[in-house]
Amino acid sequence: MSVLRPLDKLPGLNTATILLVGTEDALLQQLADSMLKEDCASTLKVHLAKSLPLPSDVNRPRIDLIVFVVNLHSKYSLQNTETSLQHVDANFFLGKVCFLATGGGRLSGHHGPASGAHAADLRRPHAWCLSPEPAVSAEELREPLPGGPVRMVTTVVSVW
Repeated sequence: MSVLRPLDKLPGLNTATILLVGTEDALLQQLADSMLKEDCASTLKVHLAKSLPLPSDVNRPRIDLIVFVVNLHSKYSLQNTETSLQHVDANFFLGKVCFLATGGGRLSGHHGPASGAHAADLRRPHAWCLSPEPAVSAEELREPLPGGPVRMVTTVVSVW
């Protein structure tokens, strides 16, 4: 068990490795699947973890981005993120860490849907390759998801 450092290993050629950290397996799996469906010029690898630190493993790939997925309705989710942050080197915070808040459709203490033009984005996380054109239109984000906000998926992604 060790602190994750951004420059521990050499980068792979045309390869990016993303680590998704969160307490909700189904949501992490859905996000990973949506990332892997996108057509990119480079190879994308996605790993899932419930929390940090990761087990010590010499074969672990270099991690290019850590995404902490925080459920706004779960105190445990926030505590898990706070605890996991202690195992991330400060240099990762220079463009290699991001936080994704979910569950913002209805915030506790707030009556009605979350305010703001992008409230729908909080209910349905999307990831795509960086390009000048958006991968998903704003109208599509505002449509309700069939079967609720989270769907179970069966594709297996590397889990630590």
